[in-house]
Amino acid sequence: MRKKVLLFILAVTLFLSSCSTSVSVSYNRPSEINMSRYRNIAVASTVPFKGFRSPGFYVRAVDDAAAFGAHVRSSYDEELASEVASYATASLVSSLSSTGFFNIISSSAADDMISRSRMGFSIRDDIDCYGVDAFIIPRIVSMDMNEYLSSERFYHYDYSRVDQDGNPVRIADYRYYLTQSASIVYSYTVIDAGTMTVYASKNFSDKVENTTEVTSFGFSTPDPASYFRLMVDNITAAAAFQLAPSRADADMKLMDNKPENKKSEAAYDHVKDGDLHSALQIFLSVWDADAHLPSGYNCALLLAACGDIPAAVDLLHEVQTLYGGNSDLSDLLAALEEMNRNNEAAQSQMDGSAPYINYADSSTSIFALVMGE
Repeated sequence: MRKKVLLFILAVTLFLSSCSTSVSVSYNRPSEINMSRYRNIAVASTVPFKGFRSPGFYVRAVDDAAAFGAHVRSSYDEELASEVASYATASLVSSLSSTGFFNIISSSAADDMISRSRMGFSIRDDIDCYGVDAFIIPRIVSMDMNEYLSSERFYHYDYSRVDQDGNPVRIADYRYYLTQSASIVYSYTVIDAGTMTVYASKNFSDKVENTTEVTSFGFSTPDPASYFRLMVDNITAAAAFQLAPSRADADMKLMDNKPENKKSEAAYDHVKDGDLHSALQIFLSVWDADAHLPSGYNCALLLAACGDIPAAVDLLHEVQTLYGGNSDLSDLLAALEEMNRNNEAAQSQMDGSAPYINYADSSTSIFALVMGE
């Protein structure tokens, strides 16, 4: 029996060692909204939702048992709207700063310029002084918080008492639960500082729900602001992804050594050890000498993993002239060509050569419009 187990472990080890090795290929992705002309941005303070109201003093119960057995004070008031808006401003600035793509003018300066513009004063000198290319105005379009108490009946036995049949008495009891649900609709608007027209605008919505048991030993209500902070952070991260080029990684498998070529075996070990350059030299040598399909495929993949995707694409075209019907080869070529296009598009955004696109347009009361007035 012991011998069979050892043989099984050996077989599994050999199988795993023969599996394809993966490498990571990094590339740049262009942003959804081309901000190449708007690198200097003034991010305004987030406009809070003005329709948010305080709830009743106690959380409402949705059944009689909860109404009788559990009393929980409401965990928020109307000030939550201002708290969420303030946090949203810091979160957006942090998300945009983390891209390394923008120079961000302070929210206080942005607010001052917007306020004076809405009062009819010219802010052209301020825009020139700060070098503002665009304003970004974030807004909480709506937010809602809902809390309610509910009950669940369960039974336990009192072994100190017995019924007429001599069995422990079964007693009904209740567990009580607080359910909190939070939802938000968020938008941001990009305004061209030169023309004072809307360049782009995006909306997001999110919702979270959490249920907590109300214990009889004291109950601390979960902070509803934490739900909004979670949603806001996810939203501002997505907004930054829309507005700035980003780095991406793709894990891709090497082609197995089939048909086997002994000269390429060491290259797989080098890849497992993280020595991609030594592996690359071996695969290239075998491809040049024997036109070995896996070696040509793997050489191209390692070129891409080492940062030279254009050279990888060129080599794959060469390999394809001999092995054009291979589906794995075609799939890798298509993937690397797409990465190459992404790299070029992202680079054009970073160096400012990307073509200008106007995603939206508006002509009157720009700041009042985006602030929901």
